[in-house]
Amino acid sequence: MTLQIVSLKAENYKRLKAVQINPEGNVVFVGGRNAQGKTSVLDAIWAALAGGEASRATQQPIREGQDSAVVRLDLGDYVVTRRWTNDDAGTLTVESADGAKYSSPQKLLDEVIGTRAFDPLAFTRLSAKDQVAALTSLVDLPFDPDELTREAKGVFDTRTEVNRDVKRLEGQLAGFPRADETIPDVEVAAADVVAEFETARQHNARIDELDLRARLAEDDQFRAEDEVGRLERELDAARTFLARAESVVEDLLKQVESAERIDTSEISERLAKVEETNAKVREQVQRRAVADELSIRKERSAQLTVKLNEIEKRKTEGLAAAEFPVGGLSFDSDGVTFNGIAFSQASAAEQLRVSVALAMAANPKLRVLRILDGSLLDSDSLKIISDLASEHSYQVWLEVVGDNGGVGFILEDGSVKEGTA
Repeated sequence: MTLQIVSLKAENYKRLKAVQINPEGNVVFVGGRNAQGKTSVLDAIWAALAGGEASRATQQPIREGQDSAVVRLDLGDYVVTRRWTNDDAGTLTVESADGAKYSSPQKLLDEVIGTRAFDPLAFTRLSAKDQVAALTSLVDLPFDPDELTREAKGVFDTRTEVNRDVKRLEGQLAGFPRADETIPDVEVAAADVVAEFETARQHNARIDELDLRARLAEDDQFRAEDEVGRLERELDAARTFLARAESVVEDLLKQVESAERIDTSEISERLAKVEETNAKVREQVQRRAVADELSIRKERSAQLTVKLNEIEKRKTEGLAAAEFPVGGLSFDSDGVTFNGIAFSQASAAEQLRVSVALAMAANPKLRVLRILDGSLLDSDSLKIISDLASEHSYQVWLEVVGDNGGVGFILEDGSVKEGTA
């Protein structure tokens, strides 16, 4: 079932007095000078069909000085009548072609007529965000664009935080000296080095003591030899002493020869550098910790990038599978696109064709469009609208300033000028 306006009657609505228009053709021109009622004609269509939406947007539906107003639209299968008085916000009745009335007229209009009268030029004046909202309302997408945008923003914000940590850690890592493989992994205990030094010192002291004792024993030996010559009487005792001394000397010398001295200079040097070494150890431990955290953050950033790419892939595949009202039409995070470029960058003719096609897609049953400010359209644009309306069997009500060369319905002081249309 498709509907068009067969007849429009309006009395005392806004600037209108008494108007009856029986449109013919696919383009219905409503002209006239400013403040004569031409806009009121197009508003009457919207007011009759839109219900509360139109009422909230129209502060004074009744012509000044009058007590009531009425708009009646004959849509062929339905007759829609809306009345206003000074005492109410308006009443609505909908009758079928055979005169039967509906108990829930506005619900019927909402279900049967849908989006109602749509101004295709209004789409070109919407913000990029609102254009996307208008487009997605007409397309059955396999995903929720707002939810997907929120998900992508959450991942993007998380990745931003992670990358901020990466930059911070890279700065910290750059402040450390290059890794030194000669530095131990843990700090050196100064007490251990001191103990090692003391053990080596005591060991060397024992060797020195043995060496001293050996030299003293040699002296005893020399004295004993001298005593042998002149102390014959004590020869036995001296020989015994000599033998004992020789044995001691031999033993001590063997100990001296077999003992290996420990070089304490390296230990002393290490002891002096314990704190310096430990400082490097701590620094290297911190460097490894920063490097480990940096690696973790980079991995996390890479994972989030993969997730963002997956989200974008889901969106791309969803858009590829969706059936848009116009070929080449899509959208991205910046707004609606047409043939891969921003809709705002498309030519005026392309924008007009897309906008009209979207308006038609939004009104598959009520094939009526209304265009305010139609005087802004040039002849090429008017031809595009006329061709599209004819091709798709739509009725376009178009407001123009002036008499439009005598074509269409010309409004004067709230009424249709005689001899027009």
